[in-house]
Amino acid sequence: MSKILGELITLLEPDKRLGADNELRLRLPYSPAHRFSVPPNLHILGTMNTADRSIALMDVALRRRFKFEELMPDAKVLGEKLEEKLQDDPLVGLVVDLFNTLNKRIRFLYDRDHQLGHSYFLNVNGLEDLRLVFVDRVIPLLQEYFYGDWHKICAVLGCPYSEDGQKESDNDYPIVEANKFGEEDTLGFDHDEYEDRVDFEVSPDFLGDKMTDEDLASTFLGVLQIEVEKFEARLAKLTSNGSLSDKKEEDEKDPEDNQ
Repeated sequence: MSKILGELITLLEPDKRLGADNELRLRLPYSPAHRFSVPPNLHILGTMNTADRSIALMDVALRRRFKFEELMPDAKVLGEKLEEKLQDDPLVGLVVDLFNTLNKRIRFLYDRDHQLGHSYFLNVNGLEDLRLVFVDRVIPLLQEYFYGDWHKICAVLGCPYSEDGQKESDNDYPIVEANKFGEEDTLGFDHDEYEDRVDFEVSPDFLGDKMTDEDLASTFLGVLQIEVEKFEARLAKLTSNGSLSDKKEEDEKDPEDNQ
């Protein structure tokens, strides 16, 4: 970056700008007849994702000429934006809780710089939209983060498994399923170099679009790993007649049917 800016780095300093006490003008290689200076009302804004590159590696000369402001994933922003369009819908609370829970686990298993951004969830209008966010965005991102370590991926998604593929939680609606391959059952004989292995896959039902709202709600509540009483209470609210999906179905009916 400093190579791209060149001598402009010096001119960016407030006291070196046009009209400042230590105003500085430089001749640029391609316009030697004119001296160049940076006006005081020119503001340079830059963004970077610390998940891709740490700011600790940034050139010191460039770094000290900028003010840095950290913008972390914000559950408050997510909740406010969803509430504007999904007023008093229990789906808002579910999305915010999932957002916080997933990021808390990512921070524990990876680091704070790789948390999910709230923009992933801003366009969620129903449980099916939330499913697509997980299928298209969240799960592929977790696969990249953890380099295919499915035990960590499952831990983030609230469906942990032991090394031999046994469930280690009470989640009855896991997003990821573990399949055990017995050595002799698979190969047909006992091989000295191989042992039983466990293979993981995203639930085919979750990947498809045939799950009911109750199934989807149960799946997402399972990610939270909450107590049974809270699970059942929240499930009832999410699948009640006042839920968003039911409102959509009502709107899609023939107007004459509603008269």
